[in-house]
Amino acid sequence: MLRLGFTSPDVTCATRDHKPRSNEVLSVTWRLELQHKTCSESKAVLGGFKKVRDGAFGAVESGVVDGDGFCVLSYETMHVMAQCEGNLRGCECGECVNKAVHIARDECGASLSGEVYLDSCFMSYSYYERGIIPTNSKQDYGRRINASGKLIAIVVGGAVALVFAFIFLYFCRSFRKKSDDR
Repeated sequence: MLRLGFTSPDVTCATRDHKPRSNEVLSVTWRLELQHKTCSESKAVLGGFKKVRDGAFGAVESGVVDGDGFCVLSYETMHVMAQCEGNLRGCECGECVNKAVHIARDECGASLSGEVYLDSCFMSYSYYERGIIPTNSKQDYGRRINASGKLIAIVVGGAVALVFAFIFLYFCRSFRKKSDDR
């Protein structure tokens, strides 16, 4: 299990000497608009949910700033993922995920899972009351697909290499035959 300390991207990013121009403020506001949100109907019944949720949310906020726009982690009994569009990095991504986290915290409340999609980022979380995060999650399924894709690419690449080797050997053989005929 991974435990990360909480460092708010707002504090880290606000300390920079950067004064936004008026058009930057408008573009940030546009990127932070809520597109879609889902919260599970199942609610946490065991104590300690809010503490774990807030710790996991803080860790993912820090993780996207440090992780170049992507973070997936397990924090105690919660699985959290956040990702920003390709053009958002660092502090901008942290601000977007921070907004998604606030929406999830305020609007999903004690829901065991949720997803929040903003214009330029998304975050999702799943809480496992029994404390066991399943290994057959969507993330692992994606890894299996990628692994089988790599295997197919290796097999096809090997077959193409063999075809080229046979063509080369055939060419060498016919060239040798022409040399012997002279």
